[in-house]
Amino acid sequence: MRRLFFLLAMLCMLAIPFLTAGKAEAQVSFEIEGHATFALEELSRLADGQGVGGLVTVVYPVRPSSMLNIIGKLGFNHYGTKSGEVERGISVRFVDSVYQGIPITAGARLYYDQDRLFYTEGHFGLEIKRGDLDPFDDNDQTLTIHPVLAIGAGYSVSRRLSLVASLGLSNDLWRYTNLGVSFRLRE
Repeated sequence: MRRLFFLLAMLCMLAIPFLTAGKAEAQVSFEIEGHATFALEELSRLADGQGVGGLVTVVYPVRPSSMLNIIGKLGFNHYGTKSGEVERGISVRFVDSVYQGIPITAGARLYYDQDRLFYTEGHFGLEIKRGDLDPFDDNDQTLTIHPVLAIGAGYSVSRRLSLVASLGLSNDLWRYTNLGVSFRLRE
């Protein structure tokens, strides 16, 4: 029940820019990101360590000339597959699974200069995870929902194109980094 409430709260946070003042809709911009995903720590032992993903980002400036933006992100990450043995201490198990995640987050983006070339961002939310998360529990692939925190940075190559990088942190040592390109659809 707590997770459902948290998911609904996140969706409401993503809807805030659309529900605010009359000109808010004209200020909202959308970005599409494609990236390579690299699994870290425990996730890299389970998944093959490399995959692909994509994100859709809603960006809402606090004020038109503001350096601070509110952001909401929805995406999909494919972390890789695993078909082989996993060791834990003296135990060995065979795993045959696909590892994927759907992050749903909201947070803030801060630009560092008037030209809006460099920015950092932080966002928090939920990630729906799919895979054999614990090969030693005698369950096959499972679907779970856990909190996720992501921090990232970007560099704008042009008004619409940016190079982006982010680090996602979740529980059970589910860590990954994304490196990619973001394209702004609407100013």
